[in-house]
Amino acid sequence: MAPPRSKAELETRLGMVTNLSKFAPRLSETIAPLRQLLKENSEFMWDSNQDAAFHQIKDLITQEPGPVLTYFDHAKEVRLQVDASKCGLGAVLLQGEKLVALALKTLNETEENYAQIEKELYAVLFGCRRFHQYLYGRQVIVESDHKPLESIMRKRFAAAPPRLERTILQLQRYDITWKPGKQIPVADTLSRKPIECLDNSLSEGMDLQIRTVISSAPVNDRKMAEIKAATAQDEQLSMYVTVLARDVQTDRGTSRILQHLPRATQLQHKGTNALASYPGTTLANSSHKCVHLAQ
Repeated sequence: MAPPRSKAELETRLGMVTNLSKFAPRLSETIAPLRQLLKENSEFMWDSNQDAAFHQIKDLITQEPGPVLTYFDHAKEVRLQVDASKCGLGAVLLQGEKLVALALKTLNETEENYAQIEKELYAVLFGCRRFHQYLYGRQVIVESDHKPLESIMRKRFAAAPPRLERTILQLQRYDITWKPGKQIPVADTLSRKPIECLDNSLSEGMDLQIRTVISSAPVNDRKMAEIKAATAQDEQLSMYVTVLARDVQTDRGTSRILQHLPRATQLQHKGTNALASYPGTTLANSSHKCVHLAQ
C-alpha cells in the first residue's frame, strides 16, 4: 500500500484502517498524525512524521501473529464484500467482523470501458471465483455498495439484460445485498489500488459474451453508422450513453440522471454513441426515426 498523495486518498486509507482498529487497539493512537492532515484548514504536507506513522500502521496490520486476519471456520457464517472502481476490483471474505482473505485485480483497457453496473457484477463474479474453495456448497451473503445489483438479481432471468445474463446465471445461488460504501471500506480501498492479475479467465469469458451480443444484432456497418449519428443528435439517447458510461451512484443528486437510470440498466452501448436495445425494445429519437434491433 503506497503512501497517499492527496486528502482524498488519505481519507480512503484511514477509512480502511479505522475499520481494522478494533482488532489492533494501538492503531487508534498511531493514526493521530495522519488525521491532522484532514482538518479543514490544513494543507496536505506529507513529511517524515506522517511517513513513519504510515509505515507503523502497515506493520501493526501485517505483524505476525496477525491481529486482523483469522483462520477459516466451517461452522461460521461467511460474508463476501466486493467493490469496483474505474480501474480495479476488490473482494474481502469475512467471518463475523474478521478478515479471512483479500483479493484485488486491475481492470484492463477493455474492462475499464464497461458500464459501472457491469463492473460491479464482475466484482461479484471475481470474488466468488477467487474464494470458491471457501464458498462452495454454503449459503453466502454477498455485500455490494451498488444498489441496482439488488433489483437486477431479483428479476426473472428472462427479464435480465442479455449482456449480463451469463454472469447472472453463474451467480444465481448467491444472495446479493446492498451496503453503503462506508460500511465496506476494505473492499473499496482494494478496488482503488489494485494490482495486475495473472488469471484472465474471467475477463476473457465476459469479453466473449459482450462480443457475441453485439455481433448477433442484425445491423450492418451502414446502419450502425446511422444509429451512431442519430444517437449523437438526440438528447435523451445521449443521456442514456452518459449514464451507462459512468458510476451513476455519484450522480444521484442530479434529477436528469435519475430520470434515465431505470431504463439505462436495460441498455448497452458500443463505442462512443451507438446504443443497442434488447429484444422487444424500440429506441426513437427526436425526429421520430425508430431503430429496431431484434435478435
